[in-house]
Amino acid sequence: MKDKTYKIGESSEDYLETILLLEADGKVRSVDIARHMKVSKPSVNKAMHVLKEKGYIHQETYGAVELTEEGREVALAVYERHSTILSFFSDVLKVSPENAEKDACRVEHVISDETFERMKETLELYKQNHTK
Repeated sequence: MKDKTYKIGESSEDYLETILLLEADGKVRSVDIARHMKVSKPSVNKAMHVLKEKGYIHQETYGAVELTEEGREVALAVYERHSTILSFFSDVLKVSPENAEKDACRVEHVISDETFERMKETLELYKQNHTK
């Protein structure tokens, strides 16, 4: 899975993750993505074109954005990394919420599978020992 996420680039990963998160509220429109990511609508349109060409999303002209099966797989992997790293930073390391979020957003794109798996294991052990 890591190979897929690393090959598409940080920006594309962020867009896929955002689409995944926005789906919980219903149909995802380009304007919703722009608002959530604090970017311009032309930037979103360009990114959606790239993601559509790569087969990660479906979007009819001026229509809602939907993740393909492969797009969802990548988005879920990125989201898992983000959530795990955020939890590790805030729960285990006691980093402030603001810095934990900011740092998790950066680290999720560059962390190796090995390091991520060790971090995930450490977080699980920490939670087992600190939720009794």
